[in-house]
Amino acid sequence: MGLSEGMMELVKILTSQASQFNCTGRKNAGDLEQLYSTWLGVLLGMEEEEARKKELRRAAGDFLAVFTGNCSPQVLDRRIGFGRWLHTTEVSLEQLVATYGRLFGYLVDDLASDVSIPDEDLQVLKCAGMLLFLDLGFLLHGYEGEVARRMQLISETDPLTGLWSRRKFEEELEQALEFARRGKRQLSLLWIDVDDFKLINDIYGYCVGDAVLKVLASYLQDLLSEAAVVARIGGNEFGVLLVGVGPNEALERAQVLRRGIAGLRISPLGEEVSVTASIGVASYPHHGESVNDLMCAAEVAQIMAKRAGKNRVHLLDTSGKETVLTGLREKVFLLRKALSSPGSEVILVPFYQPVVDLETGEHIGYEVLARLQRKRRGEIIPAGYFIKAAEQYGLMMDVSRRVLEQAMQEKQQADWAEDKLFFINFSMREVENGETARFIADLLDRYHIRPEEVVAEITEREGIQDLRAVQAFAREMADLGVRVAVDDFGSGFSSFVYLRYFDCYFAKIEGSLVREITRSSRCRLIVENMVKLLQSLSIEVIAECVENRETVEVLRRAGVRCGQGYYLGSPSRVPAGRE
Repeated sequence: MGLSEGMMELVKILTSQASQFNCTGRKNAGDLEQLYSTWLGVLLGMEEEEARKKELRRAAGDFLAVFTGNCSPQVLDRRIGFGRWLHTTEVSLEQLVATYGRLFGYLVDDLASDVSIPDEDLQVLKCAGMLLFLDLGFLLHGYEGEVARRMQLISETDPLTGLWSRRKFEEELEQALEFARRGKRQLSLLWIDVDDFKLINDIYGYCVGDAVLKVLASYLQDLLSEAAVVARIGGNEFGVLLVGVGPNEALERAQVLRRGIAGLRISPLGEEVSVTASIGVASYPHHGESVNDLMCAAEVAQIMAKRAGKNRVHLLDTSGKETVLTGLREKVFLLRKALSSPGSEVILVPFYQPVVDLETGEHIGYEVLARLQRKRRGEIIPAGYFIKAAEQYGLMMDVSRRVLEQAMQEKQQADWAEDKLFFINFSMREVENGETARFIADLLDRYHIRPEEVVAEITEREGIQDLRAVQAFAREMADLGVRVAVDDFGSGFSSFVYLRYFDCYFAKIEGSLVREITRSSRCRLIVENMVKLLQSLSIEVIAECVENRETVEVLRRAGVRCGQGYYLGSPSRVPAGRE
């Protein structure tokens, strides 16, 4: 491990100081070397090992060389290497630092008198202390370098099976994809999941479960060629990368693996344990062109294999005719597919739910909502299906921006959107992102949208989590001329305190309060007083989840001018009704 330029500069400064004071002629130098060798031998348990004494003498000689200002590159490299070796022994950092503290204490005792310290000895003491500190720095440099190397090894290798770790597997997959792109070659990925592995652990214990994993790892390595990359990518999951192999051949190899695993005889405690596996197959470029897409596709295929009855192999269908996906990763796969390109079978589209004037029935604007749509079937997938998956996997911003841009384009072109407000929901991640305001400004300019016709919605619960970020976001929107609305107002105890810190144009009253307004006098009283307070602050009130005519009447009597809900209009691609 090399040294930085700054460290080398420090070495030069200290060695130049050392040359000004003749340490080599002093008695304490040789004594210090002997002490160092002895104490190190005790620390390492080598004081009786004749074969290792030579190593200790060389280490002590290098130590003295540094101590007396001889910091040649060869000596420095050996000291750093010695530090790496010390990490592999039982010597702890605390012991090493303590040893150097004792050495410095020896210097003080040797050079200092009870009464005074001669100037010459004081200068030597200072110089020697710095050089001791410098040598300790070399050892720690090597010591920490060995720690880093071992941590890297641990991150690349699964300690139980000796296979590559998931991190290393994904790195190998990334390199293989780059090679495949350049050479226009195929590659395939197998996702192998051991069936009922939890049951094995519960019945036989974790030791048997570990033994099963080791046997499977050994089997996969023995059966597959050296060109294949095998890794443990989860608790009971293995990944196999097949370079230059297309989907059909990968499917055949997966069947061979499945039959082989089912035929294994595993008897770690004398009793035979039956093992089967479900295997998912995905291929480049058929199921994706990135690491995330291929990993997700292979896992989804494995889930399909397991649902079909376990001990099966499944190749993901690229026609979009798979059965309804319900798992979190499956939803992520669908989202990634929709975000990958506009020509995908699954696309993200904006739906619009009207915000209505309760007196006239006029649509004053529309809340923009995200939906997934399958082109061929025309099937619409509601946001409730994929929003949590988008948030958990960090895709929410990409989803929001894709839908928002299309909505702005449609606002520019569609007659029904002319002069209407567009209410846009922003997640906390978008609020905190410094690029969001710039993105909105770019859309407004590109599609010639008047900023006062756009309303940025922030949920009260998200806003409370980071008030400063929301305040900054609100200022940026105000600078653009975009209005701000608080969504789900009344959903937390801090609603009214919140108004002290946040300037907004609209407040949307939380839906559960509105739903109960006709059945609960307490809810009605809460809403009525909310409306009075908000209106006194010149904040326009919108009631959410308006589901019947009776609710409309109660809201109107309470002074609420606008509402939104299925009674007033369902979300749709092209709004109908009174505009």
